Amino acid sequence: MKFLESGLKFMIAKEKRDIVDEYILHFAEEGHKYKSEEEISKELGNPEEIAKELNAVYAINKVEENKSIRSMFTALLSIMGLNMMNCIIIIVSFFVLLILLPFILAYIIGVPFMILSPLILIVMGFINGFNTIGFGEISESIKGIMIGTILAFLGYFIGKFIVRLMIKYLRWNMLIARGK
Repeated sequence: MKFLESGLKFMIAKEKRDIVDEYILHFAEEGHKYKSEEEISKELGNPEEIAKELNAVYAINKVEENKSIRSMFTALLSIMGLNMMNCIIIIVSFFVLLILLPFILAYIIGVPFMILSPLILIVMGFINGFNTIGFGEISESIKGIMIGTILAFLGYFIGKFIVRLMIKYLRWNMLIARGK
């Protein structure tokens, strides 16, 4: 029970206690069937593996409840602990993300500027005078709003798709780890 309890890393204390109590209850019920502790332990499995699997399930549920970077990172770490192949896939994905990071940052910085381009144009009008603003600047500002809005919507839906894809990947990994 100590191995199981110490292996449950990312859970709150109440949930850890509930899981350990469930296993203690299982030992008590099986003990009434005149089974030895060794037999019961073999039926349940390795406590460290059970803890890894429970951590992963808990982390995946947290991602579904709270789609934050922290909960996703915790879920990825939990899944990495299940087997070596997961670890390799996640590390490769991390390096791909690092390669794409400049484009992601350019998107995060560029889209708001595109959407706010009319405000920038108005500020320039106050500073330099509105007579310096020509039709070309106005049309570029309108183009910026339209393209920025389209890119913002695309980014939103792509982000939602990536989160869903990650949750499906994590669930698939749990099924693989369970041997189903």
